[in-house]
Formats: sequence, structure tokens, C-alpha cells
Amino acid sequence: MGKKETNAARRVQAQHVVEAELNHLDWATRQPTNPTLNVDYWRRRLLEVQRQFELTLKQSERVEEILRRLDVPGG
Repeated sequence: MGKKETNAARRVQAQHVVEAELNHLDWATRQPTNPTLNVDYWRRRLLEVQRQFELTLKQSERVEEILRRLDVPGG
């Protein structure tokens, strides 16, 4: 397997990880907050996803949507 194939395969695998993470974060941020898993915690998790992965436009928009929802009191 050549270097290009390896990088492409990693990107595809990373996309599955990103989608799973975004699905979880979307679900989790709709649940009632608690002292441990508060808005700051979820915001850090979302920003980590942005920093760690090369997101598609759709994924970036989804992260921004979740971040906006976190900014709404009781949101």
C-alpha cells in the first residue's frame, strides 16, 4: 500500500470516528446538564474534534450548530 493510499484510508477511518463523535456530542448536549458534564466540558470536547480532525464542511457546520446550542441558556 502506497503512502497516498495509506493517508486516504486513514482519512476514511477518521471520518467514521468523527461521525460517531459528532453523533454522541449532538445527543449528549441535548441531555440535562450536571456538575461534571456541564456546558464547558461539552464545548471543550467539540473544540477538540475541530482541532484533531480535518472536518468536511457539513461536519464543521454541525460542530458550529452544537456550539450555538450550548450558548443558549437551557438549550
